[in-house]
Amino acid sequence: MERSILIHFDSATGEVRVEAEGFEGLSCLGATQPFEEALGVVGDRIFKEESAPQLRTTNSTQTRLRQ
Repeated sequence: MERSILIHFDSATGEVRVEAEGFEGLSCLGATQPFEEALGVVGDRIFKEESAPQLRTTNSTQTRLRQ
């Protein structure tokens, strides 16, 4: 599958969202980080199903990475 970084701009709200497609596991984090820093995007991350095997969620609202 081809890997892509998509940058979404909402002209009504000014919201910017960076999305990764075609990456395995959490490799998307390294790919999107330079774009997020350059655009000043800071917010909650939403992980897709592709990253699920490497994520562990707790009963709280936090998501922790396995070590």
